[in-house]
Amino acid sequence: MEIKNMVSEIKSKLDARGGLKAIYFAACGGSQAAIYPAKYLIQCEAKNIATGIFNSSEFVNATPAMIDDRCICIICSLKATPETVEAVKAANEKGAITVAMTGFADSEMAKNGQYSIIYSNGQNQVYSKANQALALKFCFEVLKQFEDFPYYDEAMQAYDYIDNIIEKGKKDILPLAQKFAKDFKDDSVFYVLASGPAYPAAYSMACCHLMEMQQKHAVYLHSGEYFHGPFETTNETVPVILIKSVGKTRPLDDRVERFLKKYAPRHMILDMQEFDIGKIDEHVVEYFASPILTPMERFMVSTMADLRGRSMDERRYMWKVEY
Repeated sequence: MEIKNMVSEIKSKLDARGGLKAIYFAACGGSQAAIYPAKYLIQCEAKNIATGIFNSSEFVNATPAMIDDRCICIICSLKATPETVEAVKAANEKGAITVAMTGFADSEMAKNGQYSIIYSNGQNQVYSKANQALALKFCFEVLKQFEDFPYYDEAMQAYDYIDNIIEKGKKDILPLAQKFAKDFKDDSVFYVLASGPAYPAAYSMACCHLMEMQQKHAVYLHSGEYFHGPFETTNETVPVILIKSVGKTRPLDDRVERFLKKYAPRHMILDMQEFDIGKIDEHVVEYFASPILTPMERFMVSTMADLRGRSMDERRYMWKVEY
């Protein structure tokens, strides 16, 4: 079912129940980072729809009491991790409408969700049809159908540009990626900062790409929280990566950049503003920050992985031991 038709059918059900009161999101790891931009969109633009995001296990063990048959729960897992499948079941038991996002139509996620969205994944992933992009598309559709979001058409047009922006962007940042690889390949600790719609890109870079895939220690920090304790670790040796978005929270990133230029000589900046984003309408462009920037930061880390001779597919524990 197309997302537009899916939301239309869901709206009919919710209208009969008194309307939509909240959209909740649940996932683990990179899947949680992938659906965070949609949560940020609802948080910023919805006038009468509450929202929240949860780790799947926490959602199961501490299910919000507010969840009922007037809520939508968007729950995401590529290969149907057990705790995320349980999150779908928990939301079903509370009477919510569940939308299971997964990479495979025959997964336990798809089997247990009332609705399912199968997204592009793997080596030949189409970014405009990946989990980040489709979670956003679902929520743009919700905003349009439930609250008549005025920039819906502009948001839909953006999907025509995402893949080309990323393809060109990887070519444009090759020198930056090569410098990142050369300068930081031997470092063991990294700090990664971002804010607003780019915050999940910082999470992905730190937790998924540096920690999981390269076994490097990494900390992801919100740009607005940096000056409330963490900046005391800033020095002349520790690498700091700042991922800058555009839009409402960019001033937070600008403040961090000013500080890094003065006190952190080993910093690097990945700035959305430097990519070819001009065709995306200014009213919606920030919401595409993470779908665009996450492939870019991964490209940087994979360039470092190539130089180190360490595959991004190598793991120490994941899928190898009981956990």
